[in-house]
Amino acid sequence: MSRILPTLVLLLSALLPIGCGASTMSQRLLDANHALAQVNTLPQKPTKQQMSAAKGVAILSIAQGGVGIGGEGGGGIVLKRVGNGWGAPYAINAAAGTIGAQLGGQGKDVLILFNSDGAISDFLKGEMQLQAIAEGTGGSESGNTRSKSSEREIFVKGTGLYGGAELGGMKFSPANKINAGSYGPAATSTEILDGKVKKPDGTSSLTAALDAMR
Repeated sequence: MSRILPTLVLLLSALLPIGCGASTMSQRLLDANHALAQVNTLPQKPTKQQMSAAKGVAILSIAQGGVGIGGEGGGGIVLKRVGNGWGAPYAINAAAGTIGAQLGGQGKDVLILFNSDGAISDFLKGEMQLQAIAEGTGGSESGNTRSKSSEREIFVKGTGLYGGAELGGMKFSPANKINAGSYGPAATSTEILDGKVKKPDGTSSLTAALDAMR
């Protein structure tokens, strides 16, 4: 019992500060704009060819922290390319536990490019592995592409101090309250992503920033 209690305290103290991202669509869009700007500072940022080929994107803001046993969470939005434009933003939450030699905390801005409609669907109903960015380093991390496949490409910009951690599988789930508040409770994920709903204020500035990367 004496060994279990300190472990539980550490786990709870790590997980409690980590939420599921901003609680409104307008704030999610602002966070996505910021995250996209950060990704664009990477030495290996997405190329125009990669952006033009993408069928959709996920833009995430993730926080990570802990001592010994930690946690990670945040959220963002998914956008699907519809014709020459974009559908409406679909809000998602993200959470994961971490195990390993960990000390400190870190924030990550993540851009995922999906190269097929199937990759978007798989992402929304599955899990994805994101590796730790900073290992034994501090300050601002330059970051680069962390994962690359025929189906998706992941770009990460990390900041903060983190020592030698490896992330577990990150679980993504719909931010139902945000989506229902923006589009009504009857709107489906397909209707939102296909743009068959009224787009929230702030969507155009984000899609303009995405188009400028093509």
